[in-house]
Amino acid sequence: MDKEELINIVHEMSLKEEEYARELRELATKFKHPVLQALILGISKDSEKHSIFYKSIEELLRKTQPLITEEELEIIKKGIRKHIKMEAQMIEFTKNILDKVNDPRLRLVFSAIYEDEVKHHKLLIDIERNIAERETFAEEDLWEAVWRDSPWHGTPGG
Repeated sequence: MDKEELINIVHEMSLKEEEYARELRELATKFKHPVLQALILGISKDSEKHSIFYKSIEELLRKTQPLITEEELEIIKKGIRKHIKMEAQMIEFTKNILDKVNDPRLRLVFSAIYEDEVKHHKLLIDIERNIAERETFAEEDLWEAVWRDSPWHGTPGG
């Protein structure tokens, strides 16, 4: 699959996910059961999220992305680490409840929350390990590249 074909596919998928989210929101307004509404609206939010993901893929394929500065990396790392800990606490909390609750209706909702927390935790760890580190270009890297790739190694050329 070539780049343009992939761009077209992810663009179309973004639009489909937006439409699906809208239809689910409408569906949730047609009945009054609060738990079923919450589950349907939760799926709608996931579709909105998927649309955002598809849009980001399209943008990634269409244009060069800005590098993350060292300062931004530190902000990201600090925020990610905080949320990794929070997700771990939420995983433990929902797991404990799941171990104690027998009502299948409650188990359905708590299971959905638990599975999301596990996915979020893993994604945050992956971001911390892969994306943030790889997208960083420190000032030292710039000067190292200038020095290494320059035929004059920092001296005026002529």
